[in-house]
Amino acid sequence: MKLKHLVFQCARPNVQWIIAALQTVESKNLEQITVRPDADTFVRTIKEPVHQQWHDLDRLLLQFWTSHSIRPKVTYETGARRKDMRDCTQSLLPELTRRGLVDLVECDR
Repeated sequence: MKLKHLVFQCARPNVQWIIAALQTVESKNLEQITVRPDADTFVRTIKEPVHQQWHDLDRLLLQFWTSHSIRPKVTYETGARRKDMRDCTQSLLPELTRRGLVDLVECDR
C-alpha cells in the first residue's frame, strides 16, 4: 500500500491514539500528516496528562519532519478565532511552532 496522506480527526483532547498510529507508519511514500482538532476541544484548557500527550505528539511530528521532511498541518474550522488557535498551537506543539514547522490551516467542516 502506498499511503501518502494521513488525517486525524480529534473529537477529544486525548491524542495518545494518534501517537500510537503514527508509531506504526512504515510507508516511505507518506507526504502529509494533518491533525483536525475540534475547535472547542483545541481552544479550551487542556490539563495534564493530556497536555503531555500533545507534547509527545509534537516530538513525534518533529521526527517525521527531520526524517521525511513532512511538514504537519493543524486545521481549524472557518469562523474559529484564529488568535486562539495560534495560542493553543504554540502551547500544545511548542517545538514545531518555535521552529515554524507547522501549518495552521483554515477549513470548512
